[in-house]
Amino acid sequence: MIPGGITIQNNSFTLIFHGADVFDQGDAARLISLICPQLSLVAGIMARTAADESGLLVTYDGRRPSEILAEYPEDNAILVHRAKTDASAHRFGSLIHSHLKDRGLILIDPGTGKILIWGTVDSSLCLWLSEITGYQICSGDSHPDNPPDTRCIGGCLPGEPVFVNGIIIGYATGDEALITIKDGALHAVSGIKLKDHGVEKLMRFGCPDIQKAWCKSGNIRLSQPKKSDRISKTGRIAVIDHSAMACYGAFDPDICGILTIGDDTTSICGHIGCFRGIPILGITDGDIDGIVPEGYAPGSVVLEAVSERDDDLGIEIAGKVPNYPVVFDEWVEKIIEELGSRVRIVHREIPVL
Repeated sequence: MIPGGITIQNNSFTLIFHGADVFDQGDAARLISLICPQLSLVAGIMARTAADESGLLVTYDGRRPSEILAEYPEDNAILVHRAKTDASAHRFGSLIHSHLKDRGLILIDPGTGKILIWGTVDSSLCLWLSEITGYQICSGDSHPDNPPDTRCIGGCLPGEPVFVNGIIIGYATGDEALITIKDGALHAVSGIKLKDHGVEKLMRFGCPDIQKAWCKSGNIRLSQPKKSDRISKTGRIAVIDHSAMACYGAFDPDICGILTIGDDTTSICGHIGCFRGIPILGITDGDIDGIVPEGYAPGSVVLEAVSERDDDLGIEIAGKVPNYPVVFDEWVEKIIEELGSRVRIVHREIPVL
């Protein structure tokens, strides 16, 4: 017997939180206090940053939500995600459920105030969740599978960026962006205006499996990052080239800073490093999309190429990154001096002495 008088067979729940908004909007704190889960897991890159800042007792799991859910019975694991719209909530849940084969899915969406269900789930559990949260129980809509070599990215708002594997490949023009891979190239079918430079960056890493690629639309995070003290001024320097989602993999204990190549990569890595006290040297060319609020750890410097692409200049500077420990601030100043009039400083976060 559990609060509310509803009986369920198992109350050892695991909550799986996805997306930064569930932490920034206070949803995670509220649901953890109401449900008292045995375990709270975090999926998603920016969700990890928001979770770290929240101070909640949660465990980060770098896998996709569907991979985590597949390890649990449907009456033990509950997914939590705050969607932008009702349509995007259904689209998100449908996509997750499509990877779970025969098991059911319970999705709590605080943004819409709904508990969405797919497949066969424990009705007593859903009723209890509805009673303690005040959310309405609804059946989740299912969406047809994508044709081969085609991907539909649903829940878009016109004008917002569309990502494939962490790279902005265009901007939505409708509520669904349909893209396809033909002859090793990415093409727009409908609902999206491609960004040629973004597509070029994506294909540089090899033609993706569009059915399995990580795709989303909209800003990655809306909240300003919290700032922490700098962890170290001496150590190795990591390099992140147009792949901001790899940032966490660079956070080894001996890292004193990160060279970031690309406007949005610089913005995201600066945002993530802000709370962790890890500064960046960002190489940009003014092609920023503003997908996260800017924030940088002390010692960070952002450079803008005057007449070159950040891709080419960044690769050149990456070749100057030593494979031994250095003083980050001294190395940054040396690079700025060497580049001279080829760059201008567009942001400098004064180091704390």
